[in-house]
Parts: sequence; structure tokens; C-alpha cells
Amino acid sequence: MAAKSLTPQELRIWRAFQDMGEEVRGRVGRDISEATGLSGPEFGVLSRLVGLGNGEMRQQELAKVMKWEKSRLSHQITRMEDRRLIKRETANGAVLIELTKLGRQKLTEALPVRAESVKRHFLLRLTQDQIDTIMQVSSLLTDGT
Repeated sequence: MAAKSLTPQELRIWRAFQDMGEEVRGRVGRDISEATGLSGPEFGVLSRLVGLGNGEMRQQELAKVMKWEKSRLSHQITRMEDRRLIKRETANGAVLIELTKLGRQKLTEALPVRAESVKRHFLLRLTQDQIDTIMQVSSLLTDGT
């Protein structure tokens, strides 16, 4: 039988985990936005299009790798089309999302900002033992179960 509530200690641990991720992602996202005008979700879409799809992906696959609902991605894609960062085409019954020249330029500007920001707000604040622990915990929590 599942527990009806978390103990105060369990709740503190859960909130610490949530706060840590939100705080670091927020700082990195703000740095990217201030430097390039890209929002965090825009950067996420552009970086996955390049990193996993060589500049283009099926919309369904993009939603899967981003772990987003189809409707959330569709709304995001519409906003990004309006900004001319990506274009959407239908081919063989599938929706294909493709990076535009402007999207690639913005991503190119953002990548070094992200690298510096991740180092400053996350990696350089941790010891190697702490990084190893994070990697071990990540492996346990993302094993697909």
C-alpha cells in the first residue's frame, strides 16, 4: 500500500531536489535569454534539432525526446515559426520540423553562453565526488522503471 503523505524529511528532500534543478535551469535560461533572446524552451528545441536530428526531426520524435506533450510542442513550434527560428512541413503523413538559417545562427550564439553558464552555475560549484554522486543518482532515477 502506498504512503498517504511524505514525512517532513522526505518532503524536504523532494523540495531540495526540485529547487536545485529549477534554480540552475532558471539561471542558465536567463543567461541564454539575455545574451541571445532565446527562451529556454526555444533553446531546447533548437539544440535537439541539431544534436539529435542534424537540423531536422519529425515532430512526434521531437516531442518524445523532449518529454513534452504533443500539444505543448505544437504551441512552442508555432511561436518559433512566427519568430522564423524553425519551419514546419508535412511530408509522407509526418510533420517535419526544420531549423532555419536564423535558428541555426541563434543556436550558434547560444551554445557558448550555455557552456559558460552551466560551468559557472553548476559544475564549478561541485567537487568531483559530488559530480560522481549526481551521475550515480541520475543513473538510478532514469533507468526506465
